[in-house]
Amino acid sequence: MAITIPTIDLSPYLTTSDSNDPQKATIIAAIREACTTTGFFRITHHGIAPLLQSDLLAAAKHFFALPLEIKRRYIDTTARKGYEEIGSQMLEQGTRPDLKECYFVGAEPAEPKEPPYQPFEYPNIWPDASVLPEAVFKEPILKYHEATCKLAQTIMQILVKGLEDDFPGLESEKLLQDFCQEPCASLRLLRYPGPSPSWEDSIEKGKDGTMCAQRGEVVAGAHTDFGGITLLLQDGNEGLQVLYRQEGNGIQGIEGEQEEEVWVDVPSTPDAYVVNIGDMFERWTGGRYRSTVHRVVNVCGQERYSVPFFYDGNLDFMVRPLDKADPSEDGHEWTVREYLMKKFEEIYI
Repeated sequence: MAITIPTIDLSPYLTTSDSNDPQKATIIAAIREACTTTGFFRITHHGIAPLLQSDLLAAAKHFFALPLEIKRRYIDTTARKGYEEIGSQMLEQGTRPDLKECYFVGAEPAEPKEPPYQPFEYPNIWPDASVLPEAVFKEPILKYHEATCKLAQTIMQILVKGLEDDFPGLESEKLLQDFCQEPCASLRLLRYPGPSPSWEDSIEKGKDGTMCAQRGEVVAGAHTDFGGITLLLQDGNEGLQVLYRQEGNGIQGIEGEQEEEVWVDVPSTPDAYVVNIGDMFERWTGGRYRSTVHRVVNVCGQERYSVPFFYDGNLDFMVRPLDKADPSEDGHEWTVREYLMKKFEEIYI
């Protein structure tokens, strides 16, 4: 059986206001099927302009092309905003640190928070205009963030509607309103370096002093995303791989005998988004929607850029199973903020 990530055309859902339109029901069912089996799907015709996407990737390239000593000015390990150099994260515990560099940007609230800041509410860090003009970096990032946040809310609406048969009496609108109000939504500009020709090119080394990244090398360890949902923009170079557990002639669930683990390449189309479910959403749905292990491998033999957008909801939202008959994992109920804090502590070095 060939294993593929389904691709779903979102345009029928976006272009009709009739909630009873059968095309909408078809899309809801297709996305539900993906979430309950693989936890991954791709969307096309999603309403975000290709120019907005290309401007964002250009902004990433402008920043990462700066000298390392300049990029390091924008490191803030307390706020967890701004620049993170290669080797700052270890997504797969017990392995080498990830071979990627990152620039982290969160939402820009209409009314900025005042110190002392709570976790995930620190202001964004922006390069000086003399280093990167706002029109080149800050402005395209914020425009993209705003558009993608709206798209993520639409995806959330589809995901919740797909759960209504599982949870009779589910108050979908109230649930979405509570979860999506002032959401924690952030993006990471990522650069995975390609082969480095010389030792002097220090940005091409991890903190352990090893060169990176040769073709076939794992550059982001096997992990699950720990938040709500992720919308991934890629530059056209492949590298994302999803882990499937397979038995016989079909995909096997979490339980089962004689499982075979298969890493499957996810196609990289510049305009399409790869969407996946995070741990928090899996917990929220009592395991009905799956958070699936994935990794990044240098399969293209060159540097690669991608931008994951993490939509994690209101920081004070309580993450408890929608089926109140199901006990919470380890008997503890978490807010979104508490859940994210716990996970962040596990991956940073």
